[in-house]
Amino acid sequence: MNLEATYQKILSEIDQGHRGLQRYSNEELEEINRLFLESLMGQNFEATEKVLCLVEHSAGLYGQFENAIIQTLNSSVPDNLVIFALNCARKHIIEARFQKGQRLDYTFLEAIKKHLFSKNPEVVEWTLRLIEGTGNQGIYFLKEFDKIKPGPWKWFNSHQRAVREIITLLERRWSPLEKPRT
Repeated sequence: MNLEATYQKILSEIDQGHRGLQRYSNEELEEINRLFLESLMGQNFEATEKVLCLVEHSAGLYGQFENAIIQTLNSSVPDNLVIFALNCARKHIIEARFQKGQRLDYTFLEAIKKHLFSKNPEVVEWTLRLIEGTGNQGIYFLKEFDKIKPGPWKWFNSHQRAVREIITLLERRWSPLEKPRT
């Protein structure tokens, strides 16, 4: 598989207003996974970005990407790659596990948790959007929300405002789960 050609094909389709989804054979998926891990270990962030693009635009779910995505979330990578990895996690970890009826793994939840405390409000926003997609398993993060809620003076930043709105939404959604029934 030619990584650069596939990457350019996806970008071209997106530029034309298409979704850019690609169907890969099992061999191609294994090669993408191998390239993903190699680029991450070599800290070749340009290649990692291209591989993440291929992963995100995969038409099917491929749970084998889980390890590489979690490694990305646990690594010191630029914020744009963290956001890319969070989007890939929604599809290839959360949806893939839910489709099989499996719970989310503790290592994945912990990898997400550290991004709630990112200095970049956009990373926090996308982390909260991912947590929203975890369903009731996201209640694991409820106690962290008070620590990251932005004050009213930060609401002029669109990402900070979105963080506040998503936290409010999640707190309301889970509040009946936390109250003891009498």
